[in-house]
Amino acid sequence: MYENFYGLKERPFNLLPDPGFLYLSPQHKLARAYLEYGVNQRVGFVVLTGEVGTGKTTLIKSLLKSRERNQRLGVLYQTSVGAEDLLDLLLKEFGVRGHFGNRVARLAAFNQFLLSAYARGEHVTLMVDEAQNLGPEALEELRLLSNLQTEKEPLLQVILVGQPGLRDRLRHPALRQLAQRVSVHYHLTPLNLQETKEYVNFRLARAGGSGIFTESALDRLYEYTRGVPRRLNAWCDLALVAGFAEGRQEIDGEFIDTVIAAQGGSLEGEEEKGEAIAGAEPVALPEAARPGMQGTDNGLQIAVAEMSTRLTRLEGLVVEMVSQLMPVLTQALTHMAAERIDLQPQEDSELSLNAVETDEKSTSVEALPPQLKPRSCWHRLWASLRG
Repeated sequence: MYENFYGLKERPFNLLPDPGFLYLSPQHKLARAYLEYGVNQRVGFVVLTGEVGTGKTTLIKSLLKSRERNQRLGVLYQTSVGAEDLLDLLLKEFGVRGHFGNRVARLAAFNQFLLSAYARGEHVTLMVDEAQNLGPEALEELRLLSNLQTEKEPLLQVILVGQPGLRDRLRHPALRQLAQRVSVHYHLTPLNLQETKEYVNFRLARAGGSGIFTESALDRLYEYTRGVPRRLNAWCDLALVAGFAEGRQEIDGEFIDTVIAAQGGSLEGEEEKGEAIAGAEPVALPEAARPGMQGTDNGLQIAVAEMSTRLTRLEGLVVEMVSQLMPVLTQALTHMAAERIDLQPQEDSELSLNAVETDEKSTSVEALPPQLKPRSCWHRLWASLRG
């Protein structure tokens, strides 16, 4: 739309991650070096985190673009799945075909794929984007899948990329074993003022342009975006559209104010609140959650899982108690039946009982001999248990 007007070969501020426009600030260079080290040295788990829009996905695509021939890379972008679906996604991502009726068959097929790749000299690496969406059970599933290894190195390299909530999740005690396997962890932060100016000019130069944004415009862009690359792309693109509409060859700070005011400001207000909530310390998760339950920090599901666990334990206790009491009760009832046979009233006992019945006013039950006192079934049961 505005490319010819500004002498550009293509749009320099596309919102889609493009490794050809990757600006390597000092921290982005270090992050990429860590990713390359994790892949080439096969160190197990590598974790890259950062705020929304700081360039994590672009770094991943850049790494994929420069991969070596012996590297077998798979990427998961859809991560709102449970542990039971994760293995299916991995099989599809790495092209493992077949009909697998249950989890055991799927797991065996994936293990065989890893062994075959190792035999061919291939290094299998899995990159998981937006990994903060994975629940504890899905993350634990990844840890279990990475257990297959040779004497010196794992057969599956895992790189987890996500927002700051991923760090909070990995710090949870329930995922301690996974956290201990993380060999490299790097956190990306927004650009500073100088890096923001270099970022805008770098992308303009890659698209064949220069000098469109003045110093005042770059200062205002930093104030509005706080150095987040995705925000910079959005506002710079809108500014170029508005500048083209008004025939402006140069965009200054005042025009940036006009463009943003015309848009009604940023739409990220509610999202930032949501991010603050998502980045909060996760609620304690039950260690024995129900199989198949989505890993989440939702309080209601956690309470249900805890209640289910307690009911299961209570049920076990009841079954155990009944199994122990049944022999005792059977023995007691047997004694009661034998007692009834042994206590058949003899002739002299019948005469004595008749005497008691005819003289109720003068004789009380307590005055009867022990063998003639009436006995309830519970009394006889208790006596049998004591005996």
